[in-house]
Amino acid sequence: MARIEWLEEYSVGDAGIDRQHQDLFALIDRLDDASLDTSAMSVAFEKLDLYVNEHFRDEEDILKQVGYDDLDAHLRQHDEFRDWLNTAKASFKSEHGDNAAVGHNLQVFLKDWLLNHIIKTDQAYKSWLEGR
Repeated sequence: MARIEWLEEYSVGDAGIDRQHQDLFALIDRLDDASLDTSAMSVAFEKLDLYVNEHFRDEEDILKQVGYDDLDAHLRQHDEFRDWLNTAKASFKSEHGDNAAVGHNLQVFLKDWLLNHIIKTDQAYKSWLEGR
């Protein structure tokens, strides 16, 4: 699967958030590594969980600071993603199967979710950040 390439149009106008998005792209790209064994997949899930929660916290704090008017909907999307990730982790832990397939399927979902979230949801708050 093709790697996610950062494009300037993905920028939300905050260097820290943009850097976190780029780091998430890199983390997601590593999930398609066919050599990932069960231990490596567990570590990848844990890194993703930690990084996503750090990113969501930072992004949510910034949006609260600027008084973003659609914060509740944004928080709901983050909560839905956290729920999905917890379910995916639990499923992986209970069904150690084909790690390459798990990594690939996870990567496909995450690429789609992250790009859509950045392009649609995150771009909606860009003007709020430019006004700070």
